[in-house]
Amino acid sequence: MLIKRIRAKNFKTYLELDLNLETDPDKPIVLIGGANGGGKTTFFDAIYGALYGLNISNEKHFNELLNAGALGKVAETIELELFFSGRVLNQEQSYVLTRTYMLNTAKRPVESVKLNMNGSIFQYGTATPAAQRAEQEAQVNKIIKGNLPEELSRYFLFDAMEAGNLLKEDRLNRVIRENIENVMGFNRYLSFGKTAEALTQDYTAQMLDLENEKKEYLELVEQKRKEDQNHQDLKDRRKEALDFSVSNKELYDTLKAGMNEESTLNNKVKQLEEEINNLEIEEKQYKSDVNEFIKNFELHISLPKLVEVLQNDIALILNERESSNADALSHLNKEAIENVLGKAINVLTKKGIDLANISISQLAETVLKALDENSQDLEYDYFQTSEVEALKKLVNGNYQNPYPSITHRKKILEKDIANAHKTKKQIEDLKSQISGKDYSLIKAYEENEGAIKNLKTQIEDKDKEITKISGKIQQFDIPTTEEPDPKFETLKKLQPLFDEIANTLLKNKKDKIESTMKRDLNLNLAAYQDVIDRVELSEDLKNLNFSIYHKAGNEIYLSQLNTASTQVVVQVLLKALHEFGDYDPPVMIDTVMGVLDETSRTTLLENYFPELSHQTILLSSDSEVRPATDLQKIEPFISKSYTLIRDKEAQKTDVEEGYFGRTINN
Repeated sequence: MLIKRIRAKNFKTYLELDLNLETDPDKPIVLIGGANGGGKTTFFDAIYGALYGLNISNEKHFNELLNAGALGKVAETIELELFFSGRVLNQEQSYVLTRTYMLNTAKRPVESVKLNMNGSIFQYGTATPAAQRAEQEAQVNKIIKGNLPEELSRYFLFDAMEAGNLLKEDRLNRVIRENIENVMGFNRYLSFGKTAEALTQDYTAQMLDLENEKKEYLELVEQKRKEDQNHQDLKDRRKEALDFSVSNKELYDTLKAGMNEESTLNNKVKQLEEEINNLEIEEKQYKSDVNEFIKNFELHISLPKLVEVLQNDIALILNERESSNADALSHLNKEAIENVLGKAINVLTKKGIDLANISISQLAETVLKALDENSQDLEYDYFQTSEVEALKKLVNGNYQNPYPSITHRKKILEKDIANAHKTKKQIEDLKSQISGKDYSLIKAYEENEGAIKNLKTQIEDKDKEITKISGKIQQFDIPTTEEPDPKFETLKKLQPLFDEIANTLLKNKKDKIESTMKRDLNLNLAAYQDVIDRVELSEDLKNLNFSIYHKAGNEIYLSQLNTASTQVVVQVLLKALHEFGDYDPPVMIDTVMGVLDETSRTTLLENYFPELSHQTILLSSDSEVRPATDLQKIEPFISKSYTLIRDKEAQKTDVEEGYFGRTINN
């Protein structure tokens, strides 16, 4: 397969992209440079999306993929078009694959796909009738699968940074096994073998005459199924434990060395404890406010209602009192008036006025009579002054109903109290990491390491148990008194046949893979350059192991390689798979240098990229393939070079020929 040209319209950072990617046989490299955020990964996505589709789920997803600079200026349509060639039945075919996406009137994404194969057109879309679409889509998928199946694309279109994440020997071995099984085509035979085993078990159950034998057989099959499930569960748990070990190794080492930044942890604990304390204060205040509300229920509820009912009547009483001109003395009795008059006469007598012959009693009666004659006829005169004052306070009182506020606070408190245990647990976890060497992560990490070893033992024991059960199952057969069933006899032979085919294929390619990887590792693995004695692949796909040996005779354990070396090992493996696999696709690598050190960079530039594939597309920043120093090492092998330029104002990416201003001398 050879990618000749890529066109993208209104896709992410590309308003218009049209690049020629054809290479010469002796110059297999297309070098595409760009700054971070300049569109390198989007270029990668454009080729992947053109091959396998964008799978746009909704309007929001469509708008995220649509170039922002296209909004309101051109038709809001995303178009990806890939020109490529490939061999089918030893015949070279040319293809143009076009995928178009837009929103329909209901704002739902719709897709249109067209494949032109040497003039033969296959076309379908969202609105195509189901039967016709299924037929056309099957033809398109068959052609794509014949050149590069999607499940294998990650082995040839990949981000070099991902290779550096495989830090554990077991994880790396698993990836290697999966790669070899898929790329080499062995996996189909393993699947055939498992299918044949299942069919054999089912057919055996149908053919058993004696009910007790059938029951025993089915019980063994069910037992094996459960053991297989338990076996898979153990493997999944071990995978989780390995992932935990990888992701926490750096933090574990830091904590082990005492560099756990205790001040930060203490501040976090203090903050969380303050949140708990504030919650407790709020809870106490809430209870106090509820009790106060209950105690003064009449003040909050009853009195406002009473004022509302009697407001008009009280207003009449108060208005009458305010408009009345009656003297305040009209409310005094005779004794009170006599008391006042007696004091007044004493004061006047002391001043020399002779009032000795005046009768205080007669004078008081005269005053009362005069008051009665001047007083008005009041309707509400029977109210005492204290009662009138009470009525004034009643209508002028400031009444508020705190019940809605209390109800709202209750909801918030219930939610906060429900989450309080999480906060307390977080405080405990943080405190356990602060004092002394009793760090919870250290304990958890070391327990996890022990669990990894324990799970490995359990998996091995489970393998033995499954083998034992399988032996018992194989003892069952059709009764010998009857003629052998050809169908059953054939089924029994299929599983070992497919296993043997897969292992035979592995053996046939094993030596080539080993020798190629040995050569490439000696060239490219800087830490062990020229000291690799051999690379060994096991001959059993079910227990595939991968080992590297030093010239001194010792094994170079994959788990002891640093991140850069691991990346080199994986990339060397991918090169071998490309060379000896069933497919011949181009290789496209994003972030080409990943985490490589200076020495590894040089070896890959000089020995790896020029020989990797008949077409190698490298997406690089100027800090990876450096124009001043690195470019000259691969320049003789470059057919095309481009630089992606980000236009921030127009929100698009443009393309210039050359690599960061340097023209390649073709």
